[in-house]
Amino acid sequence: MLWGLTLFSTAALYWIYDGYGRCLHLLTWLRLIARHDDQRQTDLQEGVLPAVTVLLTVHNEEALIRSRLENLLSCDYPPELMSILVASDGSTDATNDIVRSMCDPRIRLFDSPGLGKSATQNAAIQDIRSEIIVFTDAGIQFDASFFRILVRRFSDPLVGAVDGRLLYVNPATDTVQASQGYYWNYELKLRHLESQLGILAVVAGGCFAIRRSLFLEMDPAIGEDCIVPLDIAAQGFRVVHDPSARAFDTFESDSGVTLRRRVRMTLRNWQGTWTRSELLNPFRHPGYAFALWSHKLMRWLSPVFLACASLSALTLLMLQPNVLTVAAFAPFAILFALAACGWLTTARGGRLPVAGTAYSFILANMAFLIGIWRAVTGHRIHSYRNT
Repeated sequence: MLWGLTLFSTAALYWIYDGYGRCLHLLTWLRLIARHDDQRQTDLQEGVLPAVTVLLTVHNEEALIRSRLENLLSCDYPPELMSILVASDGSTDATNDIVRSMCDPRIRLFDSPGLGKSATQNAAIQDIRSEIIVFTDAGIQFDASFFRILVRRFSDPLVGAVDGRLLYVNPATDTVQASQGYYWNYELKLRHLESQLGILAVVAGGCFAIRRSLFLEMDPAIGEDCIVPLDIAAQGFRVVHDPSARAFDTFESDSGVTLRRRVRMTLRNWQGTWTRSELLNPFRHPGYAFALWSHKLMRWLSPVFLACASLSALTLLMLQPNVLTVAAFAPFAILFALAACGWLTTARGGRLPVAGTAYSFILANMAFLIGIWRAVTGHRIHSYRNT
């Protein structure tokens, strides 16, 4: 029993953080070999450009809003086909005044009384009539060609949403931030491979676009980056990742803020994913079920697998001390020892790469565990929070 629990939980952890990506690589390679590769991606034509509305949702962003709007206005897209709707959710600083002072007819302000991010987006989208909606945040910057690259993917009538490539541009100042970069690079690889296989159902909330006709009103407690791509997939349309549509963000410098954001992300995404449980059914949607269980649900459950594997291996070592039980427990003992060193080093302003990676891994798993616990105990988030 203990050996079975140890081996199963360890195998689950390997699948989550390495095996799934290798499996996707293999499936993509087999698809190419079998000549079943979808040729639409290489045959895309720009054609007639559609009207685009950028939905920029903000709360107290006076420090960033002007540069964000200037970045959007400077992008290479016909001015008559692009508009920007700033959905300000209960801002109490100078954000709204700055938006009103921007003398450009393409910019509109939607002033929400503090409904929460998703509820504000629901209300703001009622005023959008363009064919394409681009979701973004104040802290993001788009490459000049972002809109043109994104909208060309909609020349395929089966594409319902396009995910851009979000890159972090500031250098990591500590090992926790560096580990976040490693994690995000792996995440981008998974999205690219899932997109090639037609089973992608996740997007980056700050840089994705959808067809306006496919938008369904969101539960105010669920984030757009979770529920919108699931709704697109459930309607029979594809979500694609375009690595050439680049957007830029910066690392969060406060590990406490990072932890809180991961907790909220896990809570909202766990609840949101289960509201579209039909996509988790391998008999109805085998591809999406495979991706969502492997990419999302199992990852959020990784602290459970980690606890089971380490505790069962420790129990085996205590009951039957021998070479095999030492080998079973050693990786987890090393992981937690390195994480402790990483925590101490980071707290003192130092950098210890391997230890920092272990500490970041444990920190992420703590956030997943707290988020899952809050989700299953009925906690819900409606308010907009920047930190």
